[in-house]
Amino acid sequence: MQSIVIQRLVAVFLVAAGVVLLGVNVWRYGLAAQSDIIVIFIVPLLFAGLLLGRSGVWVTLACYMPILSIGAWVDSKDAVGGLDVGRALSALAQPLLAALIVALILDRLVAKVERGNRLNHDLAEVCTRLEDEIREHERSHMQLVHSQRVDALGRLASGVAHDFSNLLAVMRGYAYHAERAPGGNEEIRGYLHDMKAVTQRGQQLVSKLLTLARSDEFAVETFDAGEVVELLLPLMRQMFAPGVAVQMEQSAGPVPVRLDRTGFEAVLLNMAKNANDALGDSGEFRLRITIADGEVCVQVEDTGRGMSAETAARVFEPFFSTKPRGQGTGIGLAAAYRVVTEAGGRIEVESAPGEGACFSIYLPLAPS
Repeated sequence: MQSIVIQRLVAVFLVAAGVVLLGVNVWRYGLAAQSDIIVIFIVPLLFAGLLLGRSGVWVTLACYMPILSIGAWVDSKDAVGGLDVGRALSALAQPLLAALIVALILDRLVAKVERGNRLNHDLAEVCTRLEDEIREHERSHMQLVHSQRVDALGRLASGVAHDFSNLLAVMRGYAYHAERAPGGNEEIRGYLHDMKAVTQRGQQLVSKLLTLARSDEFAVETFDAGEVVELLLPLMRQMFAPGVAVQMEQSAGPVPVRLDRTGFEAVLLNMAKNANDALGDSGEFRLRITIADGEVCVQVEDTGRGMSAETAARVFEPFFSTKPRGQGTGIGLAAAYRVVTEAGGRIEVESAPGEGACFSIYLPLAPS
């Protein structure tokens, strides 16, 4: 914008300088004494039309009126020395008519150019709106498809999760008592310990399925997101290898949000677990909480192996996982997506192979 203003000021200066020089020339020599008087009157008009538009053309033409009057007055004074007054009037009429004709032509040409520019601008705005509407339609379609998948998964999960959890609890109880029964050998005790670990993992999987299945059972409350993160931070540190640096940055003051607190904790713990899988034995894991534009942004970032653009686009799909078979269920991030969107928020991910991943959770800022 500033460059346009500077260019316009330079154009005004050039046209004004041309008009002033033209006035000085006419003051000294008059009109009749110059054979190229029409050309020197047309050049400033052309510059004004090209650089300043229609208003510049007519302002420049208006400046010509006193200059032409001065030229006619100079020629009239010379008439006493033998110059014909009719010739002086003729010398005045030629540049006046030429300037007027050129001004009219330039006015029409510039008007057509400006109208074409307006049409192009309007067309560009229409194209931009269409592109925005297409992107919004695609985003809404993706959300609808994701919601339908989650709902289908929820119906499936709600039908078997409770019974399956009860069976696992019974199996874990039997394993617990058998492990502590006297007279057993160490090999059998090891098997029972592994059975307890497997049943515990199965119950965790059931809990994730139930998170996807429930629709109106969220225990919505207002709480301080920063306080929850601080409480979870010691637990998160235990999840990572000693060579991983765990850092936290938080804005001053409370960060109130309104959603299911247990679900929010599960979201952060799941993202921390995924970051641990991506980091291995070394790297950095960062948590950052900021407030901007009425939103709370919780960023979960790691310096792990990262993801491709294709993987990042599908990362919130149910049952989609890049982990080896038996190590990932593809449910954690789908459940996180549902918890956040149910609260009126959104999750965005930025990642590239070898450059880590950054999950940004945006939640509406709740009244304190």
